[in-house]
This record gives sequence, structure tokens and C-alpha cells, in this order.
Amino acid sequence: MAWHKRDLKKITALPEEKLSEALPRMDKAGMQVLLVTDRERRLVGIITDGDIRRALLRGVNMDVSLSEIMGKNPKTVKTGTDLGIVRKLMLDHDIRHVPLLDDQQRVVDLLLCRDVFGNRREKRTEKVIIMAGGMGKRLDPFTKILPKPMIPLGDKPIVEVIMEKFHGQGFADFTISLGYKADIVRLYFAENNGCKYKIGFVQEKEPLGTAGALGLLNGDFDETFIVSNCDIIVETDYGELLRYHREHGNSLTILGALRKFTIPYGVLKVDDDSLQNINEKPNFHFLVNSGVYVLEPEVLGLVSKGKVLQMPDLIDLAKEKGLKVGVFPHHGEWFDIGQWEEYRQTLRAFELTG
Repeated sequence: MAWHKRDLKKITALPEEKLSEALPRMDKAGMQVLLVTDRERRLVGIITDGDIRRALLRGVNMDVSLSEIMGKNPKTVKTGTDLGIVRKLMLDHDIRHVPLLDDQQRVVDLLLCRDVFGNRREKRTEKVIIMAGGMGKRLDPFTKILPKPMIPLGDKPIVEVIMEKFHGQGFADFTISLGYKADIVRLYFAENNGCKYKIGFVQEKEPLGTAGALGLLNGDFDETFIVSNCDIIVETDYGELLRYHREHGNSLTILGALRKFTIPYGVLKVDDDSLQNINEKPNFHFLVNSGVYVLEPEVLGLVSKGKVLQMPDLIDLAKEKGLKVGVFPHHGEWFDIGQWEEYRQTLRAFELTG
């Protein structure tokens, strides 16, 4: 087997480490997995994106130790194992990561799907809808000149950056809902698409809210599709999102982004008139609505053509009609450029400020 040997410090953690401490390292490594080892680097467990999602949905505290949520019997292979055996192991057990161990059960490396199967990009048939009809008033005065989807990130507008994130994972069929300054968006893609992907448009005559434009979609949307706001970038595996959506039998799935909020003060815990303790600048973690959704066609039947509808109201309506609504927890990067400060932070994160 030939692959680039990985820096084990970036993908290993001790069992006693807190989830809140290990998550940033996992996200930075970008492999959607951490190998849990003892101090001699002997493997004791593995933590994948799926383990973290299940833990978040159970409402576990972010200070939980890795030993409490890790998988304790991961599939492994010994050094020198034939590539065909590894390939069969991954296919038979539907796994994407296989630790490579020596005779003392110490981690030598980590094998990923791309090491075993190559960098084959799956072609996706699901359509992607980008909701770009809003006026972007929170970004005024920028949006007095350009519509929000055309706000630049480097040398490309945000809407194109979003599309390229999807296209990099095999998606090639996009529909953009337009409203404010729609002609600028149409003209840009007429001149710059280069046939990389299919782009269609729906036009809002009047602002229809964050979900109303879905009522303008034609009958071609008869299969599962993805909806994304035009002012967010999510570093996630959309194939895994779709698989999660289908495995859980959801009609609508919200991608929930894990966000940490720090209270900049000492928080007092009081019992009657007595101080119990002071928690200095505590951190709290919440799953927030990222602005990315997976929908089944039956949800479109809840949206009246030409009527104003906000996405939270559509979600409530789906639940009232007995449709299953789920949440896909995401702990990786999520950038929201809907306000000036978030836009500046996104520029810094993308190293585009000079």
C-alpha cells in the first residue's frame, strides 16, 4: 500500500481528554475521526463524526471524556495487510477509516477511503437550491450596490463559493432564487459559468421570506434536494448529510451547527440568598440553525406559490402535518456572512484580507 503517512499527533487523543478539547483538533485535521490511544499509543477506541452526532443528539455535556463516547471495538488491520483485504473490510462494514496497528496494538497510521479506493468523486443527482432573493439589509451599505449573493470572498462572489463547495462533492444541478438586483446575478453567471454545472433561476416578484421561493419551483423537484442560504459556508460532508436524512426517514432535515458561546463574566450560582459557587467565564455549546436543509418533495406541497413564508414556519407546518423533521449535528466550520462582523471574520478565516 502507498499513501502519505499521517502525523499521528493530529489524529490521536487520550481517553481522559474532554470532547470540547478534542473537537478543534479533529476539525483541523479534517479526517472526521480521532483515534483514542493510551500513552504508549496503543489503540483503545475510535471517535467518528457519527459518534459525535449521536452524542450531541443525546444532549451530552461537551466536557464529557472521550472514553464515554468512543467506539471501543473498531475494525483494524495489521501493518503489511493486503490492500484488497482492507477494501473488503471497508465495504463489508460500511466504514471509512481503518487504523493500522503493529503487533503491540500501537497505532502506526490511519487508512482512509481515498487511500484504498483513490480520489473518486461521486456524481450526485440531488438538486441544490440556493435562496438568494433577500435584500441583505444587515450588510448595508454594501448591498445598496451589489445583491447579497454577489458579496466577494476573494475573487469570487459568495454564491459561487457556495456552489463550488457543493460541486467539489459531486453536485452539479443548481437553482438560485433571485429577487433584489437579480439581473446582476444572472449576468455574472451568463459570463462566468463555463458550463461547469447546470444553473437555473426562479424569480421572486416580491420578497417571499426565507422559504417562500420554494413555492416557485417546478415539477422537476420530485426527489430529495438540498436548500442552502446564500450567506453561509459549511465545511461538511453533504453525502453524509443525505445518508443521515434517508436513514432516519426524515421529510426535512436541518443541518445544526455546533457553536460555543462564552459568558464574559463570572456567573454566580445562588441557592436562596447564599452563594454556592462562581463559574468564571463559562462556555456553553448550542446547536444552531445553519441555514442548510434537506427536503423531500412532499414538503413543497406545504408552500403556496407567491406567498410569504419563513423557514421556521415551514418547519413548524411540516411537523403539524405529521412529517418527520430531524437534525444533523455538525461540529466543523460554519461561516455566516449575514452581518458585517461575521463577514470580516469569514474573510480572516479564508485569509482574504491581505
